[in-house]
Amino acid sequence: MTEAITVMHLRASNFVGGPEKQILEHFARIDHTIYRPLLGTFVESGAQDPLGDEALRRGFQRVCMPAASPLNPAAVMNVARLLRQENVTLLCTHGYKPNVLGFCAARMCGIPTIAISRGWTWESRKIRLYESVDRWFLRLVDHVVAVSAGQQEKILACGVPHQRVSVIHNAINLADCMAAPIAIKQELRLPEGALLVASAGRLSPEKNYATMIKVAKRVMQKNSAVYFAIFGEGFLREQLEQLIRENGLEGRFFLPGFRADLQALFHDIDIFMLPSLTEGLPNVALEAFAARKPIVATAVGGTPEVVQDGISGYLTTPDNVTFMAERVLQLAGDAALRRDMGLAGYRYVEEHFGFEAQTRKYEELYEAIHIRRPARS
Repeated sequence: MTEAITVMHLRASNFVGGPEKQILEHFARIDHTIYRPLLGTFVESGAQDPLGDEALRRGFQRVCMPAASPLNPAAVMNVARLLRQENVTLLCTHGYKPNVLGFCAARMCGIPTIAISRGWTWESRKIRLYESVDRWFLRLVDHVVAVSAGQQEKILACGVPHQRVSVIHNAINLADCMAAPIAIKQELRLPEGALLVASAGRLSPEKNYATMIKVAKRVMQKNSAVYFAIFGEGFLREQLEQLIRENGLEGRFFLPGFRADLQALFHDIDIFMLPSLTEGLPNVALEAFAARKPIVATAVGGTPEVVQDGISGYLTTPDNVTFMAERVLQLAGDAALRRDMGLAGYRYVEEHFGFEAQTRKYEELYEAIHIRRPARS
């Protein structure tokens, strides 16, 4: 019997969010008679490893390394040691730190690399530096997977040859979205008949939540039954809380923190908002459509590949507060429109964003890279 091909996925994360769910669901569906999936994580000293723990809980194999700067030579050696120790045949990297460290270590070991590119956040000067290094390193890896056609265009603009870039969309398992709904309106103590407009993501600049607060102020001046919430954490919390106070939205606009149960609580919201300045392909949009909710979003990155303008939601530019407010008010005042758009989104996701098709594309890519550049014997 031929030995399984060990494919390591390397990710640096301190929580299980959209990208992490993509990795775990992929591991569950990959052909284990051909491939041995292995998760590699980076862990701060004394910190938890939520992604690694979840992988172990699901029965997958995990190895962890000390967290370090992506420019640290000792970290490269740690990764290289594990690649050799685990007899890794192909390395897949997710994010700037794994992309840089992983590529350097894999090149030392003669192992081909695939970088999965979801976009860049630009959230701080330090992150912008790392992400600029990441964009340079994408030109060196054997192949780059873009999670959307929008992200593919950005990768090509970095100088990566077209033949070394593939688009493989994020996916969703609709069966997992059928869990019992969570009464989030009740948790937030909203009054009977209240409508909830929600978003979810890091509280960081690229998510453009300051604009959502401006939208909320306009909406609630015309419809007092509408409330707003953003589920997530980040370094902008205090700034957003101050904006909420300055706009007189206390008790109307909530920041409940990070929630791991978004798919369940989305069943109890009415409208989803995604006001981002940039996106790869937003998992939260897939999750909102899985709950049959209409979306008001910005036409950035891969979002237009998920949201059909005028059919399952509305799209505009990140600075168009008036348009977003008008569309939220329109949806808030028309239950039938919310229902029809949410159903259209569900059906589109069901047809185009399943894990079966995603897994097949990844396996075809693994085979192509493995055959074209076999690992060392």
